Amino acid sequence: MPLVTRKPKRKKSSTVIADATDRLLRAAKEKMLKEKGRIDYDKLQHEGFSAEMIARLKTL
Repeated sequence: MPLVTRKPKRKKSSTVIADATDRLLRAAKEKMLKEKGRIDYDKLQHEGFSAEMIARLKTL
């Protein structure tokens, strides 16, 4: 009798993208803190970061 296994649930693509974005933002934040000691949110906005991305970066 063959064994029956369940397939793992696949994550939705939006969840995968959100997780990847969070990891990239966290890495960028750590790099900025390491290099400059602080994060200049005004400069990020001037460089083209959206308000939503900056808010997400602040929460990480």
